[in-house]
Amino acid sequence: MKKPVERVPYAGELAPYFFAIADKVYAPQPFRPAEKPAAVQALFRLEAARNEIILYTNYEDLRLVGIFPADGSDAYFGWWETVEDIGLNQAAFALLRADAAQRGRPALVGPINFNTYHDYRLRLGPAPSWGLFDREPAHPDYYPPLLARLGFVPRSTFESRLIRRETVPVVYAHKADALAELRKLPFEFIPLNEASWQQHEAEIFALVQLIFGANPNYRPISLAQFRLLYNADYARKLCPHTSVLFRSRESGGLVALSFCHPNYQPLHLPAGTAPDFARDYPRLPRKVLLAKTVGVHPDFRQRGLMDLLGAYGMVHFREYYEEVLFCLMRSDNFSLHFTDGLPMETARYALFEHRW
Repeated sequence: MKKPVERVPYAGELAPYFFAIADKVYAPQPFRPAEKPAAVQALFRLEAARNEIILYTNYEDLRLVGIFPADGSDAYFGWWETVEDIGLNQAAFALLRADAAQRGRPALVGPINFNTYHDYRLRLGPAPSWGLFDREPAHPDYYPPLLARLGFVPRSTFESRLIRRETVPVVYAHKADALAELRKLPFEFIPLNEASWQQHEAEIFALVQLIFGANPNYRPISLAQFRLLYNADYARKLCPHTSVLFRSRESGGLVALSFCHPNYQPLHLPAGTAPDFARDYPRLPRKVLLAKTVGVHPDFRQRGLMDLLGAYGMVHFREYYEEVLFCLMRSDNFSLHFTDGLPMETARYALFEHRW
């Protein structure tokens, strides 16, 4: 018989069982999402300053984190890992819903690990042909049905689209005008690598906040939190041929960014080893480009820059890659139109909510 679920307010440190539960859930799975305990502990300490955090767990089979932002109206859940047990989850979510109702929160939204800057969403349907790319939502197949049985419905949806080798010539014909426009743009192109990242880090951080600040469920982050994910290790894994910053020649400010890197998953790098383009790209058995983070400054939107960022990436695409995977785009995002009308493989994801 499983232990009952208990309510554990966060008090500055996550106990070892928090990570052991994830180990248990993913032991039978062919994949394991990356979770670095030191980084998770640091993130919880940072977020405790602006959220009430409560953990619901039976210490063995389920963990669920309730997040109550001091400046928000809804409640959130994240860091949810569980065995397939509806009764256990009904007990945990009942405690969380009671806490949310007591605090006047009309809805519970998730899974979201504090912020859309960090991991969130669930993948819907079977695993796609590519298996798993870096930071793609991946979990046991029973997670979405469990949430449905608990009364959750999709709040927003997302897609990843794989364009295969045989389609690449079609992509070039489809985007020929955009490629030609690159020669006439009033922008400086800054290829991204470790050196240029460090040189422009403060500007990149500010641009990320401007681009994504209006996205649903995004909350401003500190430079310290930015560096938990985006740092020198991250810069070394970027593809220097397709990753770029656009700088306005007129204002001198950054106006667009595109962070792309190969899919390093087939290398199965040892735990704790960060990918490095210079070291690892030549060893890849199949060269698949991940178009991960792409965006335009709000003052420069509706000028075709999103298409032009894609065109910049395609200038060197055929020389270095066989396929391209456009990752985790919101279904209502304009950037999704870049690949409309092309043959593709699609994976879908959702963020869920339960209202009362």
